[in-house]
Amino acid sequence: MHKRVLSLLLALSLLSVPALAAENSTENFTRVKTYAGQFSDLPESDVFYENVSALYEYGLSVGQADGTYGLTQHMTVGQTVIFAGRIRSLYRTGDPEAGPAAFTAAAVGLKDAQRVYAPYLWYLQSEGVLDKALDGLLSQTATRAQMAHVLAGLLPDEALPAVNDSLVTQAYASRRFITDVTEYTPYYQDILRLYRCGVSIGSDETGSYLPDAPITRGAAAAMLTRIVDGSLRLTPDWDLKDLYSAE
Repeated sequence: MHKRVLSLLLALSLLSVPALAAENSTENFTRVKTYAGQFSDLPESDVFYENVSALYEYGLSVGQADGTYGLTQHMTVGQTVIFAGRIRSLYRTGDPEAGPAAFTAAAVGLKDAQRVYAPYLWYLQSEGVLDKALDGLLSQTATRAQMAHVLAGLLPDEALPAVNDSLVTQAYASRRFITDVTEYTPYYQDILRLYRCGVSIGSDETGSYLPDAPITRGAAAAMLTRIVDGSLRLTPDWDLKDLYSAE
């Protein structure tokens, strides 16, 4: 198990770095590669094709050692943190590994995958993106709620604006949409931010988020690429007309 995880993480570390970069800029999110069928398990008909191929083109993943992306595989908390750390570092410095690299030496004494995960976690914590809530959970399967917690504070508002704010606020208040998320749901504010920013529209016509379900690599690719690429962000197709008065 540890060999498989480490093999995956080492493969993911082979990233391209843009030649020129600005500080704290979405201009650093550029497609530095061209996807040409590198993942054997990614048919063009797949619902996540556009997102997974974009993840490759942005230099955020090279897939797994066996040439697959692993669309339906569950992600660990540590793997979500690695992707988030890369995006944060890319935004801040133009290099997806520069930020976490500053913490690599401190993780040398850790075992197995923890040694790989920890620098990304510590980097995100040093940036104020994450708190201590996920400490000790890095090797566990990540839930969709935990994924929201990892992503919600990744970029500032100007880089990830709440383009669906009014729609989501009204829809959620009606209690007819996103009904599986309440104030008792872990990280519910983080989940709602993903809807407000167009990173998630849910899994069905009522926008169910499925917060307790494990996050798959395919679903994670969709969220991650919507963070870095505004053209991939979505607006829910929810009809709220009957919530208003005739006036």
